[in-house]
Amino acid sequence: MTLKKEYITVLHFARWYPNRYDPMYGLFIQRHAEAVALYGEVGVVYVHATTDPLIPKRMEVCYHLENGVHTVRVYYPVSRCKPKQIGQLTGMIRFYKACNLGRKRIAREMGKPDVVHLHILTRMGIWGLYYKWIHQTPFVISEHWSRYLDRTGSYQGWLRKYFTRMVVKNASYVTTVTQNLAEAMQHHGLTGVPYQVLPNIVDPVFFNPPLINSKTSNLKTFIHVSCFEDKSKNISGLLRAVKLLFEKRNDFKVVLVGNGMDFDKMKNYAIELKLNGKQVEFTGLLQGEELVTQMSQADMLLVTSHYENLPVVILESFVLGIPVLATHVGGIAEIVDPSNGLLIPPGDENELVARMDDFLSGVLKFDSEMIKANSRLHYTPQTIGQQLIDLYRKTLMRNDVD
Repeated sequence: MTLKKEYITVLHFARWYPNRYDPMYGLFIQRHAEAVALYGEVGVVYVHATTDPLIPKRMEVCYHLENGVHTVRVYYPVSRCKPKQIGQLTGMIRFYKACNLGRKRIAREMGKPDVVHLHILTRMGIWGLYYKWIHQTPFVISEHWSRYLDRTGSYQGWLRKYFTRMVVKNASYVTTVTQNLAEAMQHHGLTGVPYQVLPNIVDPVFFNPPLINSKTSNLKTFIHVSCFEDKSKNISGLLRAVKLLFEKRNDFKVVLVGNGMDFDKMKNYAIELKLNGKQVEFTGLLQGEELVTQMSQADMLLVTSHYENLPVVILESFVLGIPVLATHVGGIAEIVDPSNGLLIPPGDENELVARMDDFLSGVLKFDSEMIKANSRLHYTPQTIGQQLIDLYRKTLMRNDVD
């Protein structure tokens, strides 16, 4: 199918984005940019501070055309200046110099943008204000960070709050992945601008999964997919619950997919709990068809987070027809209902054990085909890309009126 180009040029400044050190970092932002590229011209600027000794003393500017997106990644050395305050100031200066190099490189490919799209505040806010005040180019914001949620308590500092309010008031629109996050931001005084909920995109490979003749095991399989950061994802609590359930029955297994800062710690914790490799499997990072194949063999997804916005893995599970057992945090309740899953209180390991037990016993039942059918129209690149183009059109219309 040939999609009509709208000839809107959009420049994204992304605080998170896949890079040479982490291919999963901000992957959902990359998917949004690629979805817009189905209809218009798109550029992305991403900068990354690193201690890599192979990076030149100044900046390394890397340009690629990736799935129709003009992409510039600028790598620069972390400041080692002392004292700490001087180091922070030097790091900030390098950050903005890197951004400036990136935007100039993008301009050589696509000229002046019609709209600027900021992903993740607060630092990137300066570029929204710059383009609006200097070039009369409107900007929109997409916020993905859970720091605005009360449970995290990480939205701190009067200067950050003052500058964030100023940036938001000058934006044309703010998008969030959930209504819950939008309300949390508004609770912090980030008002005076329309908000719109914009879902994440499910990788197209999930819509056409590889054919699997049969599951590799007769056991029921629970799967958990995350970045292995235990503070938020509560993988340790999941392992304790699994240990309790294995003391009652052994007709299931648990597969944990992903990698991250606590991966080795969680593997060692499973050994400490005397969970063997047949009971709990750690696959490491899986992507693309490997991830789809692994998830397709699961019977239920487990999300045990202490706090979240809306993990894209839940959407991926729904597209595959897999029900979800998740904690009632963030915006998860906005899409999980009795037809596709069950919500439990965060941190309640006994409740987690009981509901997993109910699923294994057939007390909890779900219609896989219905889950699949109800989700497949909502999270495609075409659907979200068109929503973004419509948002940019409204932004340009508001700018003309102003």
